[in-house]
Amino acid sequence: MKQRIHLFRRTIIALLALLMLAFAAGCSIFDPVISVGSPSPNVTDTATQSDTAAPVTPTLQPAETPKRSTDFLPGTSPDEANGAGAYTIATDVSESQKTYYSKQADENALRVENGAIAGIDGASVEKRAGDASSLENAMNYGLNAAALVRANGQLLLINSDITSTALGAGGTYSYGGKLQLENSTVRATGASAFALATSHDGSITARESNLSTQGADSPAILAGVDGVVLIEGGMVATGGLNAPVISAAGSVTVNNATLRANNAEAITVNGGSVTLTDCAVSGRMGDATVNDTQTPPYCVALYRDGIMSGAGSSFSMTRGALTALKGDLFYVTNTKASIYLEGVALSTEEGSVLLRVSGNDGTRGWGEAEKNGADCTVIAKNQTLNGDIVVDALSSVSLTLRGKTDYTGTINTANTARAAKVTLEDGAIWTLTGNAYLTAFTGRVSEIVTNGFTVYVNGAALTD
Repeated sequence: MKQRIHLFRRTIIALLALLMLAFAAGCSIFDPVISVGSPSPNVTDTATQSDTAAPVTPTLQPAETPKRSTDFLPGTSPDEANGAGAYTIATDVSESQKTYYSKQADENALRVENGAIAGIDGASVEKRAGDASSLENAMNYGLNAAALVRANGQLLLINSDITSTALGAGGTYSYGGKLQLENSTVRATGASAFALATSHDGSITARESNLSTQGADSPAILAGVDGVVLIEGGMVATGGLNAPVISAAGSVTVNNATLRANNAEAITVNGGSVTLTDCAVSGRMGDATVNDTQTPPYCVALYRDGIMSGAGSSFSMTRGALTALKGDLFYVTNTKASIYLEGVALSTEEGSVLLRVSGNDGTRGWGEAEKNGADCTVIAKNQTLNGDIVVDALSSVSLTLRGKTDYTGTINTANTARAAKVTLEDGAIWTLTGNAYLTAFTGRVSEIVTNGFTVYVNGAALTD
């Protein structure tokens, strides 16, 4: 009898100890973390950020010299791809209060090359006239830009004003060189232009500068493959159709800046990466851009075209504000994509969705129709999310809600997704606005506020 009493006491003590451990850990044995379902292997679970670290902001190292590239368009020489320079700097120099200008086609007003290091203060760099003979060369090599840094050249422009007005006449371009702007202004008003562009191991740093374009097809910041752009402070704006603030096939990092696209999506990521911290971003995509396609307007697009075959696309934003003045907030197509959001104020117009992951009709070169779906991983940390996540039969999504994240919306309510996974970590809450259809779920069911709706996992009801 005494042995049974001792055994009973030991059992009670063990249960109490277990309850105390569970309480200390913030969990309950009556509300366990569960993991059900099996997501498609194509759902990308490799997130852009670690569990605890804030997004890492890459920095440019001015002392490093970019590698010289020998890649040129087929059938062209370096001179033909880059054109000529009205004023060319090929040896180390320091200048101030000068005007550099060009009126000729395919000519830069100012060019730095041959490994030269140039420091220029109080300059006026003007591309006054002269259309580019090749818009492809203008975008890929800096042909016809107001200022071009190439062939390992380095240029520092301080308190300067750079303007361009012609077709295919960008503001500043770094092709295998290094360009730094300080307290300067770059304005490009012609079509098929840009304010800043870089490619082929080129880099650009702009601090407390104002950058703008006005023409159609004229992104303010254009990062080509292997191009790196760092923006610190300032204002970046576009006014034309199909003119996002950022177009990234390379790497773009922006801190403490205002980014505004007045007649286009705010950001496009084509196999590159965009990292934003403490920025105010807005986009207003016009219906004219998407009328001939099956795609609703959007604010941020992550995609991959034929040139960027095999490359993934990533977007990371910490704090600040992201506003879709028209259409959906995120659109992901024909790529493997990752999205990281932490403490960002998100806003969309009524009736739009938070995230659309789907194929496209192929008219814009984003893969072949019926074969160009997307796989998207989303991590939201200490984030308020509102809106539905729509996924088509070609695509998959993996959503992780971390920290004190509060998501109000539903996922795959049409039950069309190839795969849909949700991970609900401790402290995060999901409030349903419709039935959700998943292929996998990990987390505590008690942290789902159903509002009379149901979460299904592979057809079986997870919630009442």
